[in-house]
Amino acid sequence: MQIITTRKVNCKDCHRCLRVCPVKAIGINRGRARVLDDKCIFCGKCVTECPQHAKRLISHVPAIQAAIASGRKTILSLGSSFSGLFPEYSTSELVSAIKSLGFHQVEETAVGAEAVSLLYRNLVKNTAQTVISSNCPVIVNIIKKYYPELTGNLAPVVSPMMAHGQIIRQRFGQDAFIVFAGPCMAKFSEHNEHHSVDAVMTFVQLRQWLNRQKPEQKQIAAAPYQSEPLSNARFFSLAGGILKSFMNFDLLGTEIIAVDGIEECKEVFGSLARGEISPRFIEAFSCKGGCIGGPAGGSAQPMPVRRLKAIDHANSVEQQVVRQLPQGIDFSCEHLPEAVTVAEPSEEEIKEILHQSGKFTKVDEKNCGACGYNSCREKAAAVYSGLAEIEMCMPYMRSKAESFASIIVEHSLNGIIAVNDKMIIQEINPAAQQMFNGKKIMEKGDSLAGFIDCADFAAASNFGDKVISKRIEYPEYGIVTEQMIVGVPEHSIVIGVISNVTDQEKRMQEWQKMKEETVAKATDIINKQMQVAQEIAGLLGETTAETKSTLIEMMQVLKGREEQ
Repeated sequence: MQIITTRKVNCKDCHRCLRVCPVKAIGINRGRARVLDDKCIFCGKCVTECPQHAKRLISHVPAIQAAIASGRKTILSLGSSFSGLFPEYSTSELVSAIKSLGFHQVEETAVGAEAVSLLYRNLVKNTAQTVISSNCPVIVNIIKKYYPELTGNLAPVVSPMMAHGQIIRQRFGQDAFIVFAGPCMAKFSEHNEHHSVDAVMTFVQLRQWLNRQKPEQKQIAAAPYQSEPLSNARFFSLAGGILKSFMNFDLLGTEIIAVDGIEECKEVFGSLARGEISPRFIEAFSCKGGCIGGPAGGSAQPMPVRRLKAIDHANSVEQQVVRQLPQGIDFSCEHLPEAVTVAEPSEEEIKEILHQSGKFTKVDEKNCGACGYNSCREKAAAVYSGLAEIEMCMPYMRSKAESFASIIVEHSLNGIIAVNDKMIIQEINPAAQQMFNGKKIMEKGDSLAGFIDCADFAAASNFGDKVISKRIEYPEYGIVTEQMIVGVPEHSIVIGVISNVTDQEKRMQEWQKMKEETVAKATDIINKQMQVAQEIAGLLGETTAETKSTLIEMMQVLKGREEQ
């Protein structure tokens, strides 16, 4: 199952995820983005930066709830960065609130960090090559995929999450359901690879669950840890904290490097790969400030505030005692390279793709980054690999749109005139010039008032009036027009779209004349028919009277004979 998915209905032509992705692990198809798992380092930037919330992180919460409901002993390993990310709770209140959700026990992941710090101490002491901390899964992913030659430099040690999961399993048994909660999205990928814990939950997901449950205040009482870290392991969540946990660290030293932030880490790894530096140990965090800057921390507090709270929490350990490594647990971890392979187009293929987006010279390559890539050539290579589209180039699409608009205006049968607030013509197309073809041709820079009455244009400019389908005659030009005039205040111009309806008017007049002539002819015919009908009726009346008179006489004659 994918760790980060995209809701396609919310994603269209933004490219912001591609812009913020430090390794460009985003593919674009028909304007919509998708995360490429084989290239992704799961830093979570695409999720947090998506303005439409189209990127969704997987959730193990339903599985956790199902485990609790089934009666399994469910243990939570709580990342130590919680102290700087849950300001609404004290430590004991948070532990109690989490237990109210059904968890059997809550422990701090720093218990696992204790074991990891002991291993780091021995490793740095006994290894000649540079050692890179392996506690941050994003860093592990970056090196395995993008600096595979440095995979051997990664500390062959599990992360604190994995170490703590193994410790909990040893204490509570194989049937225990172990959950890790922290501010890191990459823990899901680590969980998929190493099953030291059964489920992962971000602090954002945990807070949402707590808010839905809304435990009553009386339930939130002091609830101590069952196993509490005793050394400096709580500092593991802070930039510089790993070093503090197992050695005296001098910021000005040359054998130790502490770096946080993906771009800064990439710079250090690049220098190490090129042999420009060779420190004994590199503490690397992908997030600024360490885990307290994690993408799924859910805290709106400023970074300095989070850091101070996390430091106070770390210093609250009463006994600075270093325990021994738990017996019977293998904390080693083999890191294997997973180098990302990228198809390399030839120079001719790059140029062909650049030409498709209107880039024929170096000057045409703006390298603006609007598409999400750092350069036009990088984007062309992505197009070659099927990860990007020609239409992602904003300058090209803008130029294309402007070109289309110019073509439409240029070839429109309607006259189009744009004037500024002083009625000076800013744009005019050939159709308008043809309509008002008098002694002088109307051109850009001329005053519209010198050619036609521009009262409607002025009203649109000054008062925002609109003219819709208004009939205006220009006897001096021998035309009748129908006009639409609208103002565009943000650009301080007024646009007039003018249709020449002279021929239509002539046809209408001819049609009207034809109708009138037809009506007159029909009326004349009807009148004549009425006259004929009347004449026929008169003749029929006379003949009917004569017939009646004759019949009466015949009847009288016949009656007289019968009486004789």
